[in-house]
Amino acid sequence: MNILQPLRLPAVLLAGALLITGCDGFDSGAPPTEATDGETAATVSFTEGGFSAVESADSISIGVTINNPPGREVSVEVLYANGASATDPSDFGLTNSEQVGAGRLAGTVVFPDTATTGNTQTIRLGIADDEENEPREEGIFALQNVQNATIGQTNRLAVTIGAIRVFFEDFSSGLGAFTPVTLQSVTTWETGSEGSPPPERPYAVASGFQSGDGVAADDWLISPSFNFNVLEEETLSFQNAFGFSDQIRGLRVKVSTDYDGGGDSTSVASATWTDVSDQVTFSDGNFNFVGSGDVDLSAAEFQSESTYIAFQYVSSGTASGQAKDWQIDNVALTSSTQPPEGE
Repeated sequence: MNILQPLRLPAVLLAGALLITGCDGFDSGAPPTEATDGETAATVSFTEGGFSAVESADSISIGVTINNPPGREVSVEVLYANGASATDPSDFGLTNSEQVGAGRLAGTVVFPDTATTGNTQTIRLGIADDEENEPREEGIFALQNVQNATIGQTNRLAVTIGAIRVFFEDFSSGLGAFTPVTLQSVTTWETGSEGSPPPERPYAVASGFQSGDGVAADDWLISPSFNFNVLEEETLSFQNAFGFSDQIRGLRVKVSTDYDGGGDSTSVASATWTDVSDQVTFSDGNFNFVGSGDVDLSAAEFQSESTYIAFQYVSSGTASGQAKDWQIDNVALTSSTQPPEGE
């Protein structure tokens, strides 16, 4: 892979490289906020804003989702943005693909005229990671040349390859290795599968809504212990969604190195927790799942033999308009180095 380019680019440079019309040379046929054939409410977006692929994976799937389809065929091109990426086109098997400005055509997604809101189409790309335990590198993908729709909010996809998956939980068998702890109220984290696209998707969910008067929620979902001393470039990612309303966001992501793992309210309350929520991309509601993006946990303050990650759910009350339903799924912790066997 091309390891001479930095993994994280300055925001201004990245924004410039991803403009659908402009210095990157991509030719969309229309600005990203306009349909190619007139007014329409239809939008297409990447299904998530980013994800990591382990070195042992031989391929990745890139999803594009449609909302408010127009009742006619919609197509959109997925482009690999070479200038904005720290990877090389060969890392995704795109060496011989069509050159489009500064990028490569990764594929074209087509939605039939029968598509409904939430319908997702995917393209599959191979991974050619030719160096074992290679440092993490990020490839950037963009959307362009949309027909009969506009480009939605999630118009950039960051795919990190070379990362080694240390931990993964999709809640398909309950809360798995996570421990729910309630500091107050009668609610707690549990698993569910209703009210989210796609249907019957398992996830962890917390809600502070109660009939009648009650105590505002403060419910924690805590990971198992991780030995960050044997990891490098630790990165957390997950998907999240919420429904209903509250005057506060209601979901926070925190990290502790002095939590004793007791699994009770006293041990949680007495531990020191650092809030990393400012790094997270949160859902905009309506039970729409989005990717959190890469949450960087490589700072020195997080390094210990027993590092814990927690999802804290809070509500401002228990009545309607005072408690959101928050859902999380596909929680992954990755590292750029392989931990020793047994760790």
